Amino acid sequence: MLKNKYTFIGFLTILSILLCACSGNKEEIKIDKKNSLSTIFIQKVENNSSSEGMTKIVKDKKMVEKILSMVEGLKVKKSNSKYIFDEMKTQNTYSFGFFENEKIQSGEKKVPYAFYVLNDGIFVFTHNDVGSIKKTRITIDKHKNLFSKMKQLLEINF
Repeated sequence: MLKNKYTFIGFLTILSILLCACSGNKEEIKIDKKNSLSTIFIQKVENNSSSEGMTKIVKDKKMVEKILSMVEGLKVKKSNSKYIFDEMKTQNTYSFGFFENEKIQSGEKKVPYAFYVLNDGIFVFTHNDVGSIKKTRITIDKHKNLFSKMKQLLEINF
């Protein structure tokens, strides 16, 4: 009987190690400091270029919080930056830069929070939280419907 107890405990230990190892690359988006942001700078990049007509600035703190809440909980995994940038070159991409002030300084080097959305519905996250850059992560699934809802709420027509 004692042998079976240790076999069972050993089995549970191995199982928990395997589960941790498999899930170590996956996580959910969580943004703790979203109430510190008040402006979104949105830009579409098409054929590796953009223009003023493919840019929009939203200065609405409630809208900022709503958009950030929409991406919270998305399941993501770590990704190779080179792969992501190659993907961004092959399809239209929207960048969402979030700022603490309504005035966005041209040449501002540090964006407090940002993410990108590829045309196919993949979300690319470069930050862990506001002011905290992290290794690039992408959503495990494509979220075209979520992206469409965000564009509709933000009245993005480009």
